[in-house]
Amino acid sequence: MRIGQTSFVTFVSKFLASGAGFVGTIVFARLLDEPVLGRYYLLLSMVAWLALVGTLGFESAIAKRLSEGEDRGAYKVAGGLCMAALTGSIVVVLFLGEGLVQQLFDIQQIEFVVVLLLVGVASSYVDSMLNGVHLVHVASSLRPVRQIVRTALQVGGILLSFGLAALVYGYAAGSLVIVVVGLYFVGRPYRLPTRAHFESLYEYARFAWLGRIRGKTFNQADVLVLAIFVSDELVGVYAITWSLANFLIIFSNAISSALFPELSKLSAEDSFERVSSLIEDSFAYAGLFTIPGLVGGILLSDRLMRIYGSGFARGTEVLWLLIVAVLVYGYQSQIVNALSGIDRPGEAFRVNAVLVVSNVVLNFALIWQYRILGAAIATATSVVLSFVVGYFVLRSHVSVSLPVGRIGTQAVAAAGMGVVVAIAERVAQPIFPLVDPAVTAALLVVVGALAYFAFLWALSGEFRSVVRENAPAIGL
Repeated sequence: MRIGQTSFVTFVSKFLASGAGFVGTIVFARLLDEPVLGRYYLLLSMVAWLALVGTLGFESAIAKRLSEGEDRGAYKVAGGLCMAALTGSIVVVLFLGEGLVQQLFDIQQIEFVVVLLLVGVASSYVDSMLNGVHLVHVASSLRPVRQIVRTALQVGGILLSFGLAALVYGYAAGSLVIVVVGLYFVGRPYRLPTRAHFESLYEYARFAWLGRIRGKTFNQADVLVLAIFVSDELVGVYAITWSLANFLIIFSNAISSALFPELSKLSAEDSFERVSSLIEDSFAYAGLFTIPGLVGGILLSDRLMRIYGSGFARGTEVLWLLIVAVLVYGYQSQIVNALSGIDRPGEAFRVNAVLVVSNVVLNFALIWQYRILGAAIATATSVVLSFVVGYFVLRSHVSVSLPVGRIGTQAVAAAGMGVVVAIAERVAQPIFPLVDPAVTAALLVVVGALAYFAFLWALSGEFRSVVRENAPAIGL
Protein backbone atom coordinates (compact mmCIF):
# COMPACT_ATOMS: atom_id res chain seq x y z
CA MET A 1 0.00 0.00 0.00
CA ARG A 2 1.33 3.47 -0.92
CA ILE A 3 2.29 5.89 1.82
CA GLY A 4 -0.42 8.30 0.69
CA GLN A 5 -3.05 5.58 0.73
CA THR A 6 -1.86 4.36 4.13
CA SER A 7 -2.09 7.94 5.41
CA PHE A 8 -5.61 8.22 4.00
CA VAL A 9 -6.74 4.93 5.59
CA THR A 10 -5.18 6.03 8.87
CA PHE A 11 -6.87 9.42 8.63
CA VAL A 12 -10.30 7.97 7.89
CA SER A 13 -9.93 5.55 10.78
CA LYS A 14 -8.83 8.30 13.16
CA PHE A 15 -11.63 10.52 11.88
CA LEU A 16 -14.26 7.86 12.54
CA ALA A 17 -12.77 7.15 15.96
CA SER A 18 -12.64 10.84 16.82
CA GLY A 19 -16.16 11.30 15.48
CA ALA A 20 -17.45 8.56 17.75
CA GLY A 21 -15.55 10.09 20.65
CA PHE A 22 -16.91 13.53 19.76
CA VAL A 23 -20.49 12.28 19.84
CA GLY A 24 -19.81 10.46 23.08
CA THR A 25 -18.32 13.56 24.68
CA ILE A 26 -21.43 15.56 23.78
CA VAL A 27 -23.59 12.89 25.41
CA PHE A 28 -21.36 12.81 28.50
CA ALA A 29 -21.51 16.58 28.81
CA ARG A 30 -25.29 16.59 28.61
CA LEU A 31 -25.93 13.63 30.93
CA LEU A 32 -23.25 14.23 33.56
CA ASP A 33 -22.28 17.19 35.71
CA GLU A 34 -19.07 19.10 34.96
CA PRO A 35 -17.42 17.89 38.22
CA VAL A 36 -17.89 14.22 37.21
CA LEU A 37 -16.31 14.91 33.83
CA GLY A 38 -13.53 16.81 35.56
CA ARG A 39 -12.75 13.80 37.78
CA TYR A 40 -12.85 11.47 34.76
CA TYR A 41 -10.42 13.55 32.70
CA LEU A 42 -8.18 14.00 35.72
CA LEU A 43 -8.15 10.21 36.14
CA LEU A 44 -7.22 9.75 32.47
CA SER A 45 -4.45 12.30 32.83
CA MET A 46 -3.03 10.53 35.86
CA VAL A 47 -3.11 7.13 34.14
CA ALA A 48 -1.54 8.60 31.01
CA TRP A 49 1.48 9.70 33.03
CA LEU A 50 1.73 6.36 34.84
CA ALA A 51 1.59 4.57 31.49
CA LEU A 52 4.67 6.51 30.44
CA VAL A 53 6.59 4.73 33.17
CA GLY A 54 4.97 1.45 32.16
CA THR A 55 6.27 1.81 28.60
CA LEU A 56 9.28 4.11 29.15
CA GLY A 57 9.92 4.46 25.42
CA PHE A 58 9.96 0.71 24.75
CA GLU A 59 6.87 0.90 22.53
CA SER A 60 8.74 3.29 20.23
CA ALA A 61 11.81 1.04 20.35
CA ILE A 62 9.71 -2.00 19.44
CA ALA A 63 8.23 -0.24 16.41
CA LYS A 64 11.67 0.96 15.31
CA ARG A 65 13.45 -2.40 15.60
CA LEU A 66 10.59 -4.38 14.04
CA SER A 67 10.45 -1.94 11.11
CA GLU A 68 14.10 -2.72 10.36
CA GLY A 69 13.06 -6.31 9.56
CA GLU A 70 15.56 -8.36 11.58
CA ASP A 71 14.91 -10.68 14.58
CA ARG A 72 11.30 -9.58 14.86
CA GLY A 73 10.23 -12.51 17.03
CA ALA A 74 12.93 -11.83 19.61
CA TYR A 75 12.21 -8.11 19.74
CA LYS A 76 8.49 -8.77 20.28
CA VAL A 77 9.18 -10.89 23.35
CA ALA A 78 11.94 -8.65 24.72
CA GLY A 79 9.78 -5.55 24.42
CA GLY A 80 6.78 -7.25 26.00
CA LEU A 81 8.83 -8.46 28.96
CA CYS A 82 10.28 -5.00 29.58
CA MET A 83 6.86 -3.33 29.52
CA ALA A 84 5.31 -6.04 31.71
CA ALA A 85 8.04 -5.66 34.34
CA LEU A 86 7.69 -1.88 34.43
CA THR A 87 3.89 -1.94 34.60
CA GLY A 88 3.86 -4.65 37.27
CA SER A 89 6.14 -2.53 39.44
CA ILE A 90 3.78 0.43 39.13
CA VAL A 91 0.76 -1.66 40.12
CA VAL A 92 2.56 -2.91 43.24
CA VAL A 93 3.49 0.65 44.24
CA LEU A 94 -0.10 1.83 43.66
CA PHE A 95 -1.55 -0.78 46.00
CA LEU A 96 1.13 -0.18 48.63
CA GLY A 97 0.50 3.57 48.52
CA GLU A 98 -3.26 3.38 48.01
CA GLY A 99 -4.09 5.75 50.85
CA LEU A 100 -1.70 8.44 49.68
CA VAL A 101 -2.94 8.22 46.07
CA GLN A 102 -6.54 8.53 47.20
CA GLN A 103 -5.72 11.54 49.35
CA LEU A 104 -3.68 13.40 46.73
CA PHE A 105 -5.94 12.81 43.73
CA ASP A 106 -9.34 12.30 45.39
CA ILE A 107 -9.68 8.84 43.81
CA GLN A 108 -12.08 6.61 45.71
CA GLN A 109 -11.17 3.33 43.99
CA ILE A 110 -7.55 2.52 43.14
CA GLU A 111 -8.91 -0.27 40.91
CA PHE A 112 -9.94 2.41 38.40
CA VAL A 113 -6.31 3.43 38.00
CA VAL A 114 -4.99 -0.13 37.78
CA VAL A 115 -7.52 -1.30 35.17
CA LEU A 116 -6.94 1.70 32.91
CA LEU A 117 -3.18 1.35 33.29
CA LEU A 118 -3.09 -2.35 32.38
CA VAL A 119 -5.26 -2.08 29.28
CA GLY A 120 -3.50 1.11 28.21
CA VAL A 121 -0.02 -0.43 28.32
CA ALA A 122 -1.22 -3.64 26.66
CA SER A 123 -2.83 -1.75 23.77
CA SER A 124 0.33 0.36 23.35
CA TYR A 125 2.40 -2.83 23.10
CA VAL A 126 0.19 -4.36 20.42
CA ASP A 127 -0.11 -1.08 18.54
CA SER A 128 3.68 -0.69 18.43
CA MET A 129 4.06 -4.19 16.97
CA LEU A 130 1.47 -3.52 14.28
CA ASN A 131 3.25 -0.32 13.28
CA GLY A 132 6.63 -2.02 13.34
CA VAL A 133 5.61 -4.81 10.94
CA HIS A 134 4.17 -2.24 8.51
CA LEU A 135 0.53 -2.94 9.40
CA VAL A 136 -0.20 0.71 10.15
CA HIS A 137 -3.47 0.48 8.23
CA VAL A 138 -4.60 -2.42 10.44
CA ALA A 139 -3.70 -0.58 13.65
CA SER A 140 -5.57 2.45 12.34
CA SER A 141 -8.64 0.45 11.31
CA LEU A 142 -8.98 -0.94 14.82
CA ARG A 143 -9.21 2.53 16.39
CA PRO A 144 -12.78 3.37 15.31
CA VAL A 145 -13.93 -0.08 16.45
CA ARG A 146 -12.32 0.53 19.82
CA GLN A 147 -13.87 3.98 20.13
CA ILE A 148 -17.34 2.85 19.07
CA VAL A 149 -17.29 -0.04 21.57
CA ARG A 150 -15.96 2.28 24.25
CA THR A 151 -18.52 5.02 23.63
CA ALA A 152 -21.47 2.61 23.40
CA LEU A 153 -20.58 0.95 26.70
CA GLN A 154 -19.94 4.27 28.42
CA VAL A 155 -23.23 5.80 27.29
CA GLY A 156 -25.12 2.64 28.23
CA GLY A 157 -23.55 2.64 31.67
CA ILE A 158 -24.37 6.30 32.20
CA LEU A 159 -28.00 5.69 31.26
CA LEU A 160 -28.02 2.90 33.85
CA SER A 161 -26.76 5.41 36.44
CA PHE A 162 -23.27 3.93 36.92
CA GLY A 163 -21.71 7.38 36.49
CA LEU A 164 -17.92 7.49 36.71
CA ALA A 165 -17.62 3.69 36.81
CA ALA A 166 -19.35 3.50 33.42
CA LEU A 167 -16.81 5.89 31.93
CA VAL A 168 -13.85 3.96 33.35
CA TYR A 169 -14.86 0.39 32.54
CA GLY A 170 -16.31 1.33 29.16
CA TYR A 171 -12.99 2.97 28.31
CA ALA A 172 -11.09 -0.15 29.37
CA ALA A 173 -13.32 -2.53 27.41
CA GLY A 174 -12.80 -0.54 24.23
CA SER A 175 -9.03 -0.75 24.62
CA LEU A 176 -9.20 -4.55 24.80
CA VAL A 177 -10.29 -4.53 21.14
CA ILE A 178 -6.80 -3.40 20.11
CA VAL A 179 -5.18 -6.07 22.27
CA VAL A 180 -7.21 -9.11 21.20
CA VAL A 181 -7.67 -8.39 17.50
CA GLY A 182 -4.26 -6.76 17.13
CA LEU A 183 -2.43 -9.82 18.46
CA TYR A 184 -4.17 -11.94 15.83
CA PHE A 185 -2.89 -9.74 13.00
CA VAL A 186 0.64 -9.49 14.41
CA GLY A 187 0.93 -13.28 14.42
CA ARG A 188 4.13 -15.24 14.76
CA PRO A 189 7.04 -15.63 15.19
CA TYR A 190 7.89 -15.18 18.87
CA ARG A 191 11.42 -16.17 19.89
CA LEU A 192 13.42 -16.04 23.10
CA PRO A 193 15.53 -12.87 23.07
CA THR A 194 19.20 -12.56 23.92
CA ARG A 195 20.85 -9.86 25.96
CA ALA A 196 21.74 -8.08 22.72
CA HIS A 197 18.04 -7.66 21.89
CA PHE A 198 17.30 -6.08 25.27
CA GLU A 199 20.31 -3.77 24.90
CA SER A 200 19.25 -2.72 21.40
CA LEU A 201 15.77 -1.83 22.63
CA TYR A 202 17.20 0.03 25.61
CA GLU A 203 19.58 2.09 23.45
CA TYR A 204 16.63 3.44 21.49
CA ALA A 205 14.13 3.61 24.36
CA ARG A 206 16.40 5.66 26.63
CA PHE A 207 15.87 8.61 24.30
CA ALA A 208 12.41 7.77 22.93
CA TRP A 209 10.66 7.92 26.32
CA LEU A 210 10.75 11.70 26.28
CA GLY A 211 8.86 11.65 22.99
CA ARG A 212 5.97 10.03 24.80
CA ILE A 213 6.27 12.56 27.59
CA ARG A 214 6.09 15.26 24.93
CA GLY A 215 2.74 13.92 23.74
CA LYS A 216 1.36 13.53 27.23
CA THR A 217 2.66 16.94 28.28
CA PHE A 218 1.01 18.52 25.26
CA ASN A 219 -2.31 16.80 25.98
CA GLN A 220 -2.36 16.36 29.74
CA ALA A 221 0.04 18.64 31.66
CA ASP A 222 -2.26 21.66 31.60
CA VAL A 223 -5.17 19.55 32.88
CA LEU A 224 -3.11 18.29 35.82
CA VAL A 225 -1.84 21.76 36.72
CA LEU A 226 -5.32 23.23 36.35
CA ALA A 227 -6.56 20.66 38.88
CA ILE A 228 -4.24 22.25 41.45
CA PHE A 229 -5.50 25.81 40.98
CA VAL A 230 -9.12 25.62 39.74
CA SER A 231 -12.33 23.68 40.38
CA ASP A 232 -13.26 20.32 38.83
CA GLU A 233 -15.95 22.18 36.89
CA LEU A 234 -13.44 24.44 35.12
CA VAL A 235 -11.12 21.48 34.49
CA GLY A 236 -14.03 19.77 32.75
CA VAL A 237 -14.71 22.83 30.59
CA TYR A 238 -11.06 23.08 29.56
CA ALA A 239 -10.77 19.34 28.86
CA ILE A 240 -13.81 19.45 26.58
CA THR A 241 -12.37 22.46 24.72
CA TRP A 242 -9.04 20.66 24.37
CA SER A 243 -10.72 17.52 22.98
CA LEU A 244 -12.44 19.64 20.33
CA ALA A 245 -9.17 21.28 19.27
CA ASN A 246 -7.38 17.91 19.23
CA PHE A 247 -9.92 16.60 16.73
CA LEU A 248 -8.13 18.64 14.07
CA ILE A 249 -4.73 16.96 14.44
CA ILE A 250 -5.81 13.52 13.28
CA PHE A 251 -4.53 13.93 9.71
CA SER A 252 -1.12 15.09 10.89
CA ASN A 253 -0.96 12.09 13.22
CA ALA A 254 -1.97 9.83 10.34
CA ILE A 255 0.95 11.12 8.27
CA SER A 256 3.38 10.48 11.12
CA SER A 257 2.09 6.94 11.64
CA ALA A 258 2.37 6.08 7.95
CA LEU A 259 5.79 7.68 7.44
CA PHE A 260 7.71 6.36 10.45
CA PRO A 261 8.31 2.77 9.27
CA GLU A 262 9.15 4.02 5.76
CA LEU A 263 11.62 6.62 7.03
CA SER A 264 13.18 3.98 9.26
CA LYS A 265 13.61 1.56 6.37
CA LEU A 266 14.96 4.21 3.95
CA SER A 267 17.45 5.59 6.46
CA ALA A 268 18.75 2.07 7.09
CA GLU A 269 19.31 1.86 3.32
CA ASP A 270 21.00 5.32 3.26
CA SER A 271 18.35 6.66 0.84
CA PHE A 272 18.49 10.18 2.27
CA GLU A 273 17.30 11.94 -0.88
CA ARG A 274 14.03 10.02 -0.65
CA VAL A 275 13.93 10.71 3.10
CA SER A 276 14.16 14.47 2.46
CA SER A 277 11.35 14.30 -0.08
CA LEU A 278 9.06 12.44 2.31
CA ILE A 279 9.74 14.87 5.15
CA GLU A 280 8.90 17.87 2.96
CA ASP A 281 5.69 16.16 1.88
CA SER A 282 4.79 15.62 5.54
CA PHE A 283 5.31 19.34 6.19
CA ALA A 284 3.17 20.21 3.18
CA TYR A 285 0.13 18.30 4.42
CA ALA A 286 0.48 18.41 8.22
CA GLY A 287 -1.82 21.45 8.35
CA LEU A 288 -4.25 20.34 5.65
CA PHE A 289 -7.15 20.21 8.10
CA THR A 290 -5.80 22.29 10.96
CA ILE A 291 -5.33 25.50 8.95
CA PRO A 292 -9.01 25.70 7.93
CA GLY A 293 -9.88 24.44 11.41
CA LEU A 294 -8.25 27.53 12.89
CA VAL A 295 -10.32 29.83 10.68
CA GLY A 296 -13.47 27.90 11.52
CA GLY A 297 -12.63 27.89 15.22
CA ILE A 298 -12.31 31.67 15.24
CA LEU A 299 -15.63 32.16 13.45
CA LEU A 300 -17.69 29.43 15.12
CA SER A 301 -16.12 28.98 18.56
CA ASP A 302 -19.24 30.02 20.48
CA ARG A 303 -21.54 27.78 18.45
CA LEU A 304 -19.16 24.83 18.74
CA MET A 305 -18.78 25.08 22.51
CA ARG A 306 -22.52 25.48 23.10
CA ILE A 307 -23.04 22.07 21.51
CA TYR A 308 -21.88 20.61 24.82
CA GLY A 309 -24.20 22.83 26.85
CA SER A 310 -24.38 26.45 27.97
CA GLY A 311 -21.98 25.78 30.85
CA PHE A 312 -19.17 25.02 28.41
CA ALA A 313 -19.37 28.38 26.63
CA ARG A 314 -16.55 29.55 28.90
CA GLY A 315 -14.20 27.52 26.73
CA THR A 316 -14.82 29.87 23.81
CA GLU A 317 -12.06 32.26 24.85
CA VAL A 318 -9.34 29.61 24.59
CA LEU A 319 -10.51 27.41 21.70
CA TRP A 320 -8.70 29.35 18.99
CA LEU A 321 -5.49 29.43 21.05
CA LEU A 322 -5.60 25.67 21.49
CA ILE A 323 -6.15 25.22 17.75
CA VAL A 324 -3.03 27.35 17.13
CA ALA A 325 -1.15 25.02 19.48
CA VAL A 326 -2.48 21.97 17.64
CA LEU A 327 -1.53 23.49 14.27
CA VAL A 328 2.10 24.11 15.24
CA TYR A 329 2.27 20.78 17.07
CA GLY A 330 1.36 19.05 13.82
CA TYR A 331 4.52 20.41 12.19
CA GLN A 332 6.62 19.81 15.30
CA SER A 333 5.47 16.18 15.34
CA GLN A 334 6.72 15.69 11.79
CA ILE A 335 10.15 16.92 12.89
CA VAL A 336 10.35 14.56 15.86
CA ASN A 337 8.95 11.70 13.78
CA ALA A 338 11.63 12.31 11.12
CA LEU A 339 14.47 12.45 13.65
CA SER A 340 13.26 9.23 15.26
CA GLY A 341 12.80 7.56 11.88
CA ILE A 342 16.36 8.31 10.73
CA ASP A 343 17.67 6.87 14.01
CA ARG A 344 18.51 10.16 15.72
CA PRO A 345 16.65 9.54 19.02
CA GLY A 346 19.09 11.74 20.94
CA GLU A 347 18.22 14.76 18.80
CA ALA A 348 14.51 13.99 19.06
CA PHE A 349 15.02 13.81 22.83
CA ARG A 350 16.45 17.34 22.91
CA VAL A 351 13.64 18.78 20.80
CA ASN A 352 11.06 17.10 23.01
CA ALA A 353 12.82 18.38 26.12
CA VAL A 354 12.25 21.96 24.97
CA LEU A 355 8.50 21.34 24.74
CA VAL A 356 8.20 19.40 27.99
CA VAL A 357 10.20 21.77 30.19
CA SER A 358 8.77 24.99 28.75
CA ASN A 359 5.22 23.61 28.87
CA VAL A 360 5.38 22.63 32.53
CA VAL A 361 7.14 25.83 33.61
CA LEU A 362 4.76 28.09 31.68
CA ASN A 363 1.69 26.21 32.93
CA PHE A 364 2.68 26.76 36.56
CA ALA A 365 3.63 30.37 35.84
CA LEU A 366 0.41 31.32 34.04
CA ILE A 367 -2.42 29.11 35.28
CA TRP A 368 -2.43 30.38 38.87
CA GLN A 369 -3.21 33.87 37.58
CA TYR A 370 -5.01 33.43 34.24
CA ARG A 371 -6.60 30.00 34.77
CA ILE A 372 -7.68 28.28 31.51
CA LEU A 373 -6.45 31.19 29.38
CA GLY A 374 -3.02 30.83 30.98
CA ALA A 375 -3.05 27.09 30.23
CA ALA A 376 -3.80 27.73 26.56
CA ILE A 377 -1.10 30.40 26.25
CA ALA A 378 1.44 28.12 27.94
CA THR A 379 0.67 25.24 25.60
CA ALA A 380 0.81 27.33 22.42
CA THR A 381 4.05 29.08 23.42
CA SER A 382 5.87 25.87 24.34
CA VAL A 383 4.95 24.23 21.04
CA VAL A 384 6.22 27.18 19.01
CA LEU A 385 9.54 27.16 20.88
CA SER A 386 9.96 23.43 20.32
CA PHE A 387 9.12 23.70 16.62
CA VAL A 388 11.71 26.43 16.01
CA VAL A 389 14.45 24.48 17.79
CA GLY A 390 13.45 21.23 16.10
CA TYR A 391 13.47 22.71 12.62
CA PHE A 392 17.09 23.80 12.89
CA VAL A 393 18.10 20.49 14.48
CA LEU A 394 16.48 18.54 11.63
CA ARG A 395 18.20 20.66 8.99
CA SER A 396 21.57 19.82 10.52
CA HIS A 397 20.96 16.17 9.59
CA VAL A 398 18.78 16.26 6.47
CA SER A 399 18.56 18.73 3.60
CA VAL A 400 14.98 19.87 4.01
CA SER A 401 12.97 23.10 3.97
CA LEU A 402 9.42 24.17 4.71
CA PRO A 403 7.22 24.09 1.56
CA VAL A 404 5.95 27.62 2.14
CA GLY A 405 4.16 27.77 -1.21
CA ARG A 406 2.02 24.70 -0.60
CA ILE A 407 1.22 25.73 2.96
CA GLY A 408 0.36 29.24 1.74
CA THR A 409 -2.09 27.82 -0.79
CA GLN A 410 -3.90 26.03 2.03
CA ALA A 411 -4.04 29.30 3.99
CA VAL A 412 -5.55 31.14 1.00
CA ALA A 413 -8.15 28.39 0.54
CA ALA A 414 -8.95 28.58 4.27
CA ALA A 415 -9.42 32.36 4.03
CA GLY A 416 -11.85 31.86 1.15
CA MET A 417 -13.66 29.28 3.23
CA GLY A 418 -13.93 31.79 6.07
CA VAL A 419 -15.68 34.28 3.80
CA VAL A 420 -18.16 31.63 2.64
CA VAL A 421 -18.91 30.53 6.22
CA ALA A 422 -19.37 34.12 7.42
CA ILE A 423 -21.82 34.82 4.59
CA ALA A 424 -23.69 31.55 5.16
CA GLU A 425 -24.00 32.27 8.88
CA ARG A 426 -25.33 35.75 8.23
CA VAL A 427 -27.85 34.64 5.59
CA ALA A 428 -29.17 31.73 7.68
CA GLN A 429 -29.22 33.65 10.98
CA PRO A 430 -33.05 34.03 11.10
CA ILE A 431 -33.65 30.26 11.10
CA PHE A 432 -30.88 29.23 13.52
CA PRO A 433 -32.94 29.87 16.70
CA LEU A 434 -35.43 27.29 15.43
CA VAL A 435 -32.84 24.53 15.05
CA ASP A 436 -30.74 22.59 17.58
CA PRO A 437 -27.32 24.26 18.10
CA ALA A 438 -25.53 21.01 17.22
CA VAL A 439 -27.30 20.87 13.85
CA THR A 440 -26.52 24.49 12.96
CA ALA A 441 -22.87 24.09 13.90
CA ALA A 442 -22.61 20.84 11.91
CA LEU A 443 -24.18 22.45 8.84
CA LEU A 444 -21.77 25.39 8.95
CA VAL A 445 -18.82 23.01 9.37
CA VAL A 446 -19.95 21.01 6.32
CA VAL A 447 -20.37 24.19 4.27
CA GLY A 448 -16.90 25.30 5.34
CA ALA A 449 -15.30 21.96 4.50
CA LEU A 450 -16.86 21.86 1.04
CA ALA A 451 -15.79 25.45 0.36
CA TYR A 452 -12.23 24.84 1.57
CA PHE A 453 -11.60 21.79 -0.58
CA ALA A 454 -13.28 23.42 -3.57
CA PHE A 455 -10.92 26.40 -3.27
CA LEU A 456 -7.91 24.13 -2.71
CA TRP A 457 -8.82 21.95 -5.70
CA ALA A 458 -9.05 25.04 -7.89
CA LEU A 459 -5.85 26.64 -6.59
CA SER A 460 -3.47 23.69 -6.40
CA GLY A 461 -2.60 21.43 -9.32
CA GLU A 462 -0.22 19.55 -7.04
CA PHE A 463 -3.09 18.78 -4.64
CA ARG A 464 -5.20 17.49 -7.53
CA SER A 465 -2.35 15.21 -8.60
CA VAL A 466 -1.89 13.82 -5.09
CA VAL A 467 -5.60 13.03 -4.80
CA ARG A 468 -5.65 11.31 -8.20
CA GLU A 469 -2.55 9.24 -7.41
CA ASN A 470 -3.81 8.03 -4.04
CA ALA A 471 -7.50 7.56 -4.78
CA PRO A 472 -7.58 5.87 -8.22
CA ALA A 473 -10.86 4.12 -7.52
CA ILE A 474 -12.68 7.43 -7.24
CA GLY A 475 -11.97 8.27 -10.87
CA LEU A 476 -10.96 11.90 -10.26
